[in-house]
Amino acid sequence: MKYQVLAGWVRESSSARGQVENVTIRDDRICLNFKGGKALLLYAGQRDAYCFWTDDRGCGASDQSIWPQLRHAQLLDIRIAEDDRVVFFHFELTDIYQQTRKLTLIAEFSPSKPNLILVSEDQGLTVVDALRKYSYADNPQRQILPHLPYQAPRTSFTADKSELGLPLVLADAKLEVNITCDSCNSYLQNHYQLIILASEREERLRSSRQRWERELRKTKQKLTKQETELAEADQAERWQICAETLKHNLQNIAKGQTSLSATNYFDPELKEIEIPLQADKSPQQNLQAYLKKYHKAKRGLETIRQNLEKTRQEVKNLENVLDRLDSGEFVEMPGPTGLSGLGRKLDILDKLLRLRINEDFEIVVGRKARENDFVTTQLAQPHDWWFHTRIYRGSHILLRCFRKTDPSPELLNLCCSLAAWYSKARFSINVPVDYTQVRYVRKPRKSAPGFVTYTSHHTVFAEPKDLRTVRSELKL
Repeated sequence: MKYQVLAGWVRESSSARGQVENVTIRDDRICLNFKGGKALLLYAGQRDAYCFWTDDRGCGASDQSIWPQLRHAQLLDIRIAEDDRVVFFHFELTDIYQQTRKLTLIAEFSPSKPNLILVSEDQGLTVVDALRKYSYADNPQRQILPHLPYQAPRTSFTADKSELGLPLVLADAKLEVNITCDSCNSYLQNHYQLIILASEREERLRSSRQRWERELRKTKQKLTKQETELAEADQAERWQICAETLKHNLQNIAKGQTSLSATNYFDPELKEIEIPLQADKSPQQNLQAYLKKYHKAKRGLETIRQNLEKTRQEVKNLENVLDRLDSGEFVEMPGPTGLSGLGRKLDILDKLLRLRINEDFEIVVGRKARENDFVTTQLAQPHDWWFHTRIYRGSHILLRCFRKTDPSPELLNLCCSLAAWYSKARFSINVPVDYTQVRYVRKPRKSAPGFVTYTSHHTVFAEPKDLRTVRSELKL
């Protein structure tokens, strides 16, 4: 991001104040949630690096909390370095003993390796923690490690300190973006929403397509191999004729002979048959080789045909998935590794009861034991939320969080109501429902379909609601 835009953002934020409620992290972005509803997102990605204010608490960051040192800290001042894209956020924290501690969050937005570093000002600038830590072995110019003095980056960058005239135009021909922004914060926020997140989605779709195409190539290779095996298996009758002919002509075969011409007594016209021989094997060994081919082909013919039909169906399923991807639909891999039983998994995937809320969330309901297994062990990601009635048997409800965003309490309650409805306690009131993140759900080895264990859960008493009611309350 240009120095001018960051400098303009700092000037707009010169009067910003507030107390930090918590700090969350996901990948290359850190979100500072302030009391009162405001949030500050610091993005330090490879595409770009900058920060902006937003009303979207969490801003796509996960619920993983970091930097407890900043909790309840008061933001005092924001400034930018004179010579580079480095922004300093100065905080002050007063503990229960009324002792004051000063902390600074240094946001180094310089490409291509931006960093977010928390330092303490109590004894100089001492590193407390950082988004990316490294030593002299990683970077000969400086090291960023906890408990060591902070070293500023060395750069040859020359800052353009001229002021930008508002409004600013955000344009990207590839993503078909062209909007006018009346402030630097609006420009940065829209750049993140319309450029960064859109690019990440495009990359995710492209990566998904590459994985599906790779699976299609592997399946077609398997199909070719099976067709070759079928062609060999279809010659079972020929292998039998060769074996029987060799059996009655063993005395006429010399070791080292490469072929045998003999009368084919299985042919009504008694034509000659040419039988290839392996020169390095004896007549008896050649006979055994043809007998082995015959018995293998006879036993495996039906199995090969069944496997061939399954593989052809898999190819059709994969080609159908690629067609759906071409139409703009995102189809995720049905399992974290491999595609064993692809047809069955895609069939389950298509029949699942789903409710797409927006680009961030989707509710998935498993109505049978095998669907429950698929939803929880194949479809779910560690950051998604999982719901199930306590005591009563019922469906596994999955709240998928595509951007790892924290769901609102209202959405969690609606998912609990769905779990209560799709259970044996559908016509009860105040049904106990447990919910937790998928990372805390485990399926014991060799356990029955739909059986799981879980920890770190919350329990609420929910009123059962069907999918139509939930859709109505979400105004979908």
